[in-house]
Amino acid sequence: MTREAPSVVLAVTADAQTAERLAAWLADSSVDCEVHHAASARSARRVIDRLLPSVIYLETAEFSGADARSAVRELARYAPLVASVNSEVARELAALVVAGTVDCAPEGDPFLELVAALIERRLIAERRLLEGIEDAESEPTRDFGSVLRHELNNPLTGILGNAEMLLNRRQRLPEEVVPRVETIADLAVRLRETIRRLSSAWEAKQRPQHIG
Repeated sequence: MTREAPSVVLAVTADAQTAERLAAWLADSSVDCEVHHAASARSARRVIDRLLPSVIYLETAEFSGADARSAVRELARYAPLVASVNSEVARELAALVVAGTVDCAPEGDPFLELVAALIERRLIAERRLLEGIEDAESEPTRDFGSVLRHELNNPLTGILGNAEMLLNRRQRLPEEVVPRVETIADLAVRLRETIRRLSSAWEAKQRPQHIG
């Protein structure tokens, strides 16, 4: 029997010591995980596909308000995101928080334990979901990975395509509508990434396991 691989947490922060302190908090969590560090959102994007993180932590203190919101939206497309933000940015992220894509915590070291708790909650939710997939033993579930990719990705492609078409004409849209369409596009991309991760996890479960 093989041991479950640890979940991956990607800490995106200019301060490597913050990532180390976060790793120390999570070492005592109820979920086996490993913390990887990226010094910027740009470097994070270069490693996300290789690491396939379960949760991303983003410290936004180095960003301006608009840049922070852009970085959150970009990274939240790939995995659930916990962000340390100021009150202004938190208000701008309200739609993503309501949608369950992003959790916000105040900036600063005193709140790092809260960040770790939010990450642990996300990891527990993912682990329960994967355990549910592992326990599925009925015949119809054998092609679960294929169903996820094909049956769900097709309508998602239509949703994302239409949202992006509207955003390309954003100057014609009412100002208050644009953030809502952006949220639709972001969530469609995020769901596509979740489907990719779940189908990969499912297919890995179906491969013969060698005991060495």
